[in-house]
Amino acid sequence: MKVDFFASTARGLFLSPESPYEFQADFTPDPRPVPSNSIALGEVVAAPDNAPVDRLETLEILQGTQDAWSTSEIKLREKMNVVVAIGGRYANRSVSGLEPDSPAEPGVVLDLLNVGGVCGIGTKPETPCVKIEVKGGVSLRGEPARLSQLPVIPDTRCHVDEEGIPSAPIILVTGSEMDVGKTTCASSLASALHSSGIHASYVKLTGTGRMRDLMQVNYGRPLGFFDSARLGWDFVDAGLASTCGVSQRKVRRCAQNLLRHACAKAEIVIAELADSPSSDGSLHVASDPWVKDWLSRRGLIICACDTLESTLIVHWIRSHLGVEEENMLISGRLANEARAREEAYRMTGIRALSCIEPNPSSLAGERAVGGAIADWVMKHFMRQRKSVFWT
Repeated sequence: MKVDFFASTARGLFLSPESPYEFQADFTPDPRPVPSNSIALGEVVAAPDNAPVDRLETLEILQGTQDAWSTSEIKLREKMNVVVAIGGRYANRSVSGLEPDSPAEPGVVLDLLNVGGVCGIGTKPETPCVKIEVKGGVSLRGEPARLSQLPVIPDTRCHVDEEGIPSAPIILVTGSEMDVGKTTCASSLASALHSSGIHASYVKLTGTGRMRDLMQVNYGRPLGFFDSARLGWDFVDAGLASTCGVSQRKVRRCAQNLLRHACAKAEIVIAELADSPSSDGSLHVASDPWVKDWLSRRGLIICACDTLESTLIVHWIRSHLGVEEENMLISGRLANEARAREEAYRMTGIRALSCIEPNPSSLAGERAVGGAIADWVMKHFMRQRKSVFWT
């Protein structure tokens, strides 16, 4: 079977040191049923013009290199052959779907749930979706290739204190739902911290796999080139196509592995949830006792909000996660206007700062986007007497 495009969620086939595969055009479909969270070979059998998700984020290696890749988005058409992953997705503003109840037999037609190439069964039959017929799986050492067999990052140890809490500060970026400015906050903050000489790493802890957010935070663009020296990872790199419908144990283990890896690579860890911390897709991670202890000892929560009503999530975080007011900050689109910041503070008691505003006296440089919030973050951790800034 000649493959036209490889979805970015299937990147473990090539980035994992455990995989025997290299980029190639021909695969022989494994005729056995393909389990959830596994890689599948498929053919596009329907591509409606009005489908909310009609593109595929693709991955390919840069010619002449061994550790550099490029991403792009292509519009899908019928009869294209693609390599995708099977899983579920929760999205209140786009296509939602569930992983199949049983392994997908060759010939089964699944819905494309997201641009990253995760396929499942859409929960709204009336929504037009790109349809992909499963041709078979990808064989790996005699078994269907599961993403859990192809983690890009290994189990990692990081520096911890006497109580087992990582020594690096953590910034958890969350919000009221998807598309409220969380990744914009993370990207601006990471860029400004890097400009000031602070090594910051980034992890996306929940959601449905794609590379866009990792690219935006680490490289300042949603598509383009990345390499093995990147400082951003998500649950796909730890072995999950999606955190939707996955057990609490697996999601927490995945998140902890990502966070330890990110902590070992940088001075500050920026972690993002895909949606609200109270949602089914992120609650397991937000309520993880280990994560909560880390946040309470040397952490900060940034709530990205787009409306005044969305600041209600601040009250949920305060009551359910036990985070003190001085360890919380409001940002996102709402905080880009002075009057909205004042009203948000009046309603919540939490300070609001623009994530894109520079700061003339910024340690991160007077023109650095996000300089104002980066300065506040650094001073916040200085107040917590974190020696990371004095190394």
